[in-house]
Amino acid sequence: MDISNSYNIQGLSGVHANTLEKIGSAKAINKAADDPSGLAISDSLGVQKSSLTQSLQNMNSGIAMTTIAQGGIKEQQTILENIKLQTLQAMNDTTSDEGKDAIAQQISKYIDQYEQIASSTTYNGQTLLETAGEVSDDISIVGDETIIPLDKADTRTISESLKSFLSDFTSNPDSMSGLLDAVDEGIDKLSTYSSNYGSAQNQFEAYAKNAMATEKEVASARSTVLDIDYAQEVADFSKSNLQTQIGFLMQTQANALQAKNIALLS
Repeated sequence: MDISNSYNIQGLSGVHANTLEKIGSAKAINKAADDPSGLAISDSLGVQKSSLTQSLQNMNSGIAMTTIAQGGIKEQQTILENIKLQTLQAMNDTTSDEGKDAIAQQISKYIDQYEQIASSTTYNGQTLLETAGEVSDDISIVGDETIIPLDKADTRTISESLKSFLSDFTSNPDSMSGLLDAVDEGIDKLSTYSSNYGSAQNQFEAYAKNAMATEKEVASARSTVLDIDYAQEVADFSKSNLQTQIGFLMQTQANALQAKNIALLS
């Protein structure tokens, strides 16, 4: 047997197996020995892609959160508008004392509804329309190398202000006027809170759009490094397979010739 021919066949078998591994995994790099620098680049791009994916999820959560907050504020604004209408009716001299008492009770119920919205408007257990007034109570949405801060809306201060005018609402015109002013101020404040949440949502959406584009580019770059050229690998496989078969055939013929020579010498 020709030793050099045996080594050639073993080498072709190794190429054959390596090509099969690439085709089976659809990856050009399956172990560090295949391409050490390429594997390092691929791993780095993989980490970057994972960070962008998580950042995108964070921004989507921020968008959902601000949407919920704005929905709650809209309901509170409707309640304040109803309180304003009720107060204007109570201020009219044609309204009887009994009617004013009924209006005061209705306003009290509206305030309870308002505060219920403040406490129940949450996202993943995080209240969005009431705050303890501490910095730690604010919300931050974290992206890849980016943090977007967001102040919570403290809508409870509005309802507390309204309640202060209810004790003598029926008998004191000044309390009615004070309540009306407080309602107007509250509506303006709610508009500001809603605008803040809306601005934050725009930031989240802009960042998410950019993160999606960058994630796609990183994935494409990683694919270029990591994925195989399928057509080329199949061609290489066919070539190595043919060369291996030729090598085995030549070895078989050589062995047969050697055996024949030995038989003649015997």
